Amino acid sequence: MSENQPTNNGSKKTFKETMNSLWEKLKTFWTTPPKGRYMNLKEILCFGGSAFGVSTLVTVVSGMITATQISELFGIDVLHGPLICLFASVLGLIIQPLFGKLLQNTQTRWGKYKPFILLMAPLFAALAIASTWSPDLIREQEFNALPKVIYAYCICSPTLIIWNLFQNTFYMMPGVMTPNQQERTDIWSPIGLIIGFSPTIMNVLGNALRGYFNNQGVEYMAFRYIGVIYSVVGFAFVLLLFKVKERIIVTNENKEKVGLFEGLRQIMKNKPLLIFTLALILGSMRTTIEVDAAILGKLRYATDIPTGQAIFGSLTLITGFAVTPNMILLPFMTRKFNNKTILIFWMSCNAIGYAILGIIGVQNIAQGALSAVLLTVLRFIALFNAIASLQPLMLSEISDYQQLKTGKRLEGFIQMFAYTLVLVFTNIGYVVIALVKKDMGYQPSNYFNVTSVSDELMKVATDYFNLALWVSAISAALMAIAMVFYPLSKKEHEKIVLQLKELSAQQHNAPIEGEVAEEAVAEGVQTEENKVDIDETSAEEVGNDNGGSDGDNPNDLKF
Repeated sequence: MSENQPTNNGSKKTFKETMNSLWEKLKTFWTTPPKGRYMNLKEILCFGGSAFGVSTLVTVVSGMITATQISELFGIDVLHGPLICLFASVLGLIIQPLFGKLLQNTQTRWGKYKPFILLMAPLFAALAIASTWSPDLIREQEFNALPKVIYAYCICSPTLIIWNLFQNTFYMMPGVMTPNQQERTDIWSPIGLIIGFSPTIMNVLGNALRGYFNNQGVEYMAFRYIGVIYSVVGFAFVLLLFKVKERIIVTNENKEKVGLFEGLRQIMKNKPLLIFTLALILGSMRTTIEVDAAILGKLRYATDIPTGQAIFGSLTLITGFAVTPNMILLPFMTRKFNNKTILIFWMSCNAIGYAILGIIGVQNIAQGALSAVLLTVLRFIALFNAIASLQPLMLSEISDYQQLKTGKRLEGFIQMFAYTLVLVFTNIGYVVIALVKKDMGYQPSNYFNVTSVSDELMKVATDYFNLALWVSAISAALMAIAMVFYPLSKKEHEKIVLQLKELSAQQHNAPIEGEVAEEAVAEGVQTEENKVDIDETSAEEVGNDNGGSDGDNPNDLKF
């Protein structure tokens, strides 16, 4: 409110009065959501804290237990890293339908997803520490020794399986925290900044530590420190999820249990999901070069590897924040554009940035400052997207579509397609890339724990980097083309939510017009404290359970 705005008595509000007014609104928002919204500020902040914890735990694996770095850390052949990732994703694909069925059929006082996230968190943290530790007895054996290979498979495979289930289940939370899609976007977008903050800091800290320990000939120690610190901190923040509620528009069919094959059969009716999954599969190799970005940086950003590694880590602050503008603008972008338009624009940036570098050729960019600047700028353009933030929002829309189409949301089965199946295809692609690497003589372990490399090894690396740039550019372009056919627009989704609300109101024998309709719709929203049929509980009684609202505010939504 402007300082020049007159008060009721015609005088201008003072700065103190304006601040007092804002403070009162903030105090109200702390326990009471605005009209038409479902989450108060306290709950939003707890969800943001838990998102930081999840991101911190996930970053240990996504940033360090990758197809390339498994081969680096454990000193095994370049093929084993991608094969471990593929093995874990195939097992995950087998487990996911069973897990999806379990999610769909779970009804607890704490919600559908929260119990699984909180139960998996300590197990995931322990596995993340173990997979980054690399015991001395294993590490000190010769390159590609059988005990090294066996240990890597045995410890990394379950870690990657739990990582996928843990992360994907959390990404379902925006769809059940509130049925208001714009509220989902408005809350999830700034939280996306928090999620993106953790890997950015780890890249800076991790590469600084790797450069420091590399000078001492013990680069593996950086993995140990990061693994322990991030796992412990992440687990502590995940516990804030206890303070977050789940809310779902209740329809009678969605409360029914669903069998494994029935769920898979029903999911095949979801055209938006099938097209979106195809687009994600085609775009699954769009960041191929980023898997080896740390090696690219330490070889090209300076004439000696430790310095190059340190510079790469510091410049990660720039490339890591390529998503930041999009996360900030996402609530405004989704108001103006359809999701597919946003994704097509982002994938075009992805393709253009990498294609320009592919045309130039990494070997034609001099080591040192020129490489650091040019590669960073064009990688920033290529990474200029916030798909990790938009994807859960799109899947929540797809879940709403599924509920209208078949009567059941089937989020667990949707997760199987959009995350697990896509991950399998991603890892198949990386196995193919690993075969190419092996044929070219590119072994990540040749660039681990060393301070310099020969001209021959440098040429092998730059030849591979050029190939990876083109793979990334083509994959991004294919994803953009596939998204042209995505049918679920913003207006179509608004119609879907309206129909779901009307159906919920009808099933609870409530009128569906005027202000009464709003209360009837709200009565169909299921929260953790309200697991019985709403017609057995008055809206006023349930309203007292929502964010501490006392029901005195006429703008409150009642549950």
